[in-house]
Amino acid sequence: MSSSTAVAKPSRVAQDIRVLGILWIIYSALRLIPGMAMLVLGRAHFPFLLAPFPVRLHGLAGPLLSMLGLTFSGLAIAGIIAGLGLMSYNSWARILIIILACINLIHIPFGTALSIFTFWVLSSSGAEREFQRLHASQ
Repeated sequence: MSSSTAVAKPSRVAQDIRVLGILWIIYSALRLIPGMAMLVLGRAHFPFLLAPFPVRLHGLAGPLLSMLGLTFSGLAIAGIIAGLGLMSYNSWARILIIILACINLIHIPFGTALSIFTFWVLSSSGAEREFQRLHASQ
């Protein structure tokens, strides 16, 4: 029994966008771990952690760690949401991923590599038209 219907192979852009979405979800989930750790440490009172710092800075350590943890966690959650949206070919996710990639350029080496791959996938010739076509076909 032979099948006369051929399954259409996804385009290169569709495959790259799917891989990009998966990479952003994984990377952001890993970035969520230190963000949550900073939030916990910012609320905890561990005097031995503050020992290396001058006494007058002890009052700033908790709020500073909490603020950094909230920032890291927020960016990580945004990356997870954008990765999921990118895999669904949503136009808002494409814009959010580009913004997050610009921010991520300073996170050497993995953030920089992911940002460069993001720019390559989303700005290659015909990528925007293909992205819109994929979104419309969903």
